[in-house]
Amino acid sequence: MIEMIPDLLSPEIKSQAEKSLFNEFRDCKTEEHYIILHSLGLSDHVNNIFGEIDFVVICHQGVLCVEVKGGDVSCNKGVWKFTNRYGKVNEKTEGPFQQVQGNMQSLRGHLMKRLGKWDPLVSCQYASCVIMPDCEFKYEGIEIIPEILFDKRYYRNLPETIEFSFSYWRNKLLSQHGFEGNYLSENEMKRLADILRGDFHFVPSMKDTIDLTVKALCALTDEQYDILESLDDNDRVLVSGVAGAGKTLLAMEQARRVYWSGRDVLFVCFNRSISSYVQYQFEKDGVEIKACTFHSLLGEAPGDQFPPDYFGRVLPEQFLKQNNVKEYDYLIIDEGQDLFKEAYLPCLGRLVKGGLNDGNWLIFYDQNQNLFNNDNQFDSCIGYLKRCGAASFKLTVNCRNTRQIVDANTLTTGITNIGRPKVNGLSVQYLPYNSKADERKILENVLQELKDDGVNGGDLIILSRYSLTNPANCLCGNPKLTSIGKIKSTGQMWRAGKTEVRFSTVSAFKGLEAKVVILTDVDSFSDQAVRLLNYVAISRASSLLYVLYDSSKEQERQDMLISGYFKI
Repeated sequence: MIEMIPDLLSPEIKSQAEKSLFNEFRDCKTEEHYIILHSLGLSDHVNNIFGEIDFVVICHQGVLCVEVKGGDVSCNKGVWKFTNRYGKVNEKTEGPFQQVQGNMQSLRGHLMKRLGKWDPLVSCQYASCVIMPDCEFKYEGIEIIPEILFDKRYYRNLPETIEFSFSYWRNKLLSQHGFEGNYLSENEMKRLADILRGDFHFVPSMKDTIDLTVKALCALTDEQYDILESLDDNDRVLVSGVAGAGKTLLAMEQARRVYWSGRDVLFVCFNRSISSYVQYQFEKDGVEIKACTFHSLLGEAPGDQFPPDYFGRVLPEQFLKQNNVKEYDYLIIDEGQDLFKEAYLPCLGRLVKGGLNDGNWLIFYDQNQNLFNNDNQFDSCIGYLKRCGAASFKLTVNCRNTRQIVDANTLTTGITNIGRPKVNGLSVQYLPYNSKADERKILENVLQELKDDGVNGGDLIILSRYSLTNPANCLCGNPKLTSIGKIKSTGQMWRAGKTEVRFSTVSAFKGLEAKVVILTDVDSFSDQAVRLLNYVAISRASSLLYVLYDSSKEQERQDMLISGYFKI
C-alpha cells in the first residue's frame, strides 16, 4: 500500500522525470506499506541554508532519501549541470550523491535534536539513492556510488530500488561500524510521517486544493493534440470520448481553426447551456461562428405543449420541406449521442455542403451519456456515418475528473469505460439521509463548511434528477439557502457569481462541469436509467464530489460498490 503526502502533484513541477516517478510511486501495487513524502523541505541542513529532498520513503526497513535527476546530467571540471524540477538548468559544485547524503544526514540530525539520540526514529536505518531515469550515467568518479545509482539501465521499480538501497547502507554500516539500524513498526512509521508532515507539509485550504486540482487537469493531453492534427487529413470524422475527455474543448478548437482558414463553420449541440457557453466563448474570441442547439435550427416550437411525436417526427419533417436552409462549409456536432436518431440524420445532412456522404463534418459522442435514444438506434446511426467514409478516433484520457471521482463513478454505476484519470484529488464524500428534511440539513452543513473553507458559490453546483418543483427534491417548496448564497436555477448555468449557488437537474447540466458537485436526492443505484443519470452527474465534478443518498438504499449501494470494485 502506498500513502503519498501530498497525494497531488503541483503543476509547478516541470521535471518530467519527477512527474513520472511521482505517478509511478503513487500507483505502485505492493503489499508493503510505504509512506512517501514528496518535496520535503529542510530548514536545518548540515551544508546549506536550506535543503530539499525529492522523495522520502518511510517503510519498515527505515527511511530512504531519494534524489531525482531528470534530463541530461553532466559534470565538467567538478561542475555538475542538470535540469531542476522547475525546468531550469542548474550548475552546482556538489554532485547528486553528495546532495542526497547531505539531505539524509540533515534529516536524521534534525530528528536527533528534537527526539534524542535513542529514539527509534533516530536509531532506525537511514538510506539514500539517486535515480536518473532519462539517461545512462557511465561516469565513474570517486564520489559516484554505483550501488545506489539507478539510471535508465538499472531502474526498474520502487520496491527493488528500496531493497537495493537499504541493502547497501546496512552492509556498509555493519562492515564499518559493526551494527545496523533498527526496523520501524507501523506506529513508528506513522509517528515519523506525522512529525515530518507537521514540520514541513503545508496543508492548503479546501479552495486552494480544489483550484490546484483543476489547474492540473486543464493541460491538453498528447492524445488530444494527436486528434487535432489528424482532423486536417480527414473530411469526415467521428470521435468517441468518455465524459471529461475534452470533447467540447476540441470541438471549439477545431471550429476556430476552420474559421481562421476562411471557411463557414456551424457548431451544433443538444444542450442549451452548452450552446450558450460556446457562443459566449466564440464572441469573446472575436470569431464569427454560429453555435446553437439542433432543435433551434429546426424551427420554433408552438408553445409548451407538444404532441408525443413532435420532436421525433413532425419537426424534422417540417425542416426538410424548407427551401432556404443555409449550408455550411464545415459542420461540428457536440453531444452526438443525443442526436443519433434516424429522423435527424437527413436534417444534419442538409446543414453541410455535400451532405453527410460528401461534406466536411466532425461529430463527438459518448455512448455512456446516451440518455434519450435506444442502443439499436444509436448503433444504426453510427453504422451509417461510418459508411459515409468517416474516420474514427477515441479519447481515453479523462481530463476532467480526479482518480477518486472516476473510481467513485465506477463503484456507484458499474460503468467502466470512464477513461484513464491523470490527476489525484480529494476523497469523495458519501452522506446518507433519513428524510428530505434531514437531507436539506446535511446539504446546508456541506455548503456552510465549503463557504468557511473559502469555496465560492460559483465554484459549485447542486444536481438532482428531480426539478425544484418535484416533492422528491429536498429543496422543493423552499429553495432558499442562507448558508452560502441564493439559488441560481435559470439562465447561463455555466457561470455564477460568488454569492450564487447553482442548481440544475442532471439532464440539463449534461456536458458542463463544476469544480464541486453536490449530487442530491439519490434514491436508487441499480436501476439502469438512474445509473446513467448518476454517471452523468458524477462525471460533472472536476475536483470534489458529495453524494447525498437515501439511507434505506444502503444495501443497494453496497451491492453496487462490491460489483464495481472488481471492475476498477
